[in-house]
Amino acid sequence: MNLIPRLRRESPTSGDFDFDEFWSRFWGNGGEGMASRLPEMFRTRRFPAVNIAETEDSFCITMDCPGLEENDFEVQAMGRQLIISGERKWEEEKKGKEFRRVESQYGKFERTVELPENARNEPEQVDASYKKGILTITVPKLEKTPAGKIPVHAD
Repeated sequence: MNLIPRLRRESPTSGDFDFDEFWSRFWGNGGEGMASRLPEMFRTRRFPAVNIAETEDSFCITMDCPGLEENDFEVQAMGRQLIISGERKWEEEKKGKEFRRVESQYGKFERTVELPENARNEPEQVDASYKKGILTITVPKLEKTPAGKIPVHAD
């Protein structure tokens, strides 16, 4: 009968568990841990999240921004880029409340959205609205250039 050796695994409840070593292996000091193997989008914090949809005649950019007001945003059109910035401020209540965990993100943010060539990114053409915590920006597409045959004439 062949016996398979059992590897001893340290657990957080054992006295020999080195949490600092576990943390270093997981997050990777020097880029060797789990975090370094994650795709870029999971390694960097992107606040707030941006969704981009396309319809037949426009592009629709939405951002989840609960707790803000419409005057907390600044939207700028620069070339083929749409720059959206703002700030979500921390407003702490002192009425006997002590936070045990805060996962909401606060602070200044700026997101740049690269628009396709057929987007009409002129400030007077772009529409931005804020309702129920969602900023919606609609960028119309350029009119389609008519296509057709061009007759060739002899001189």
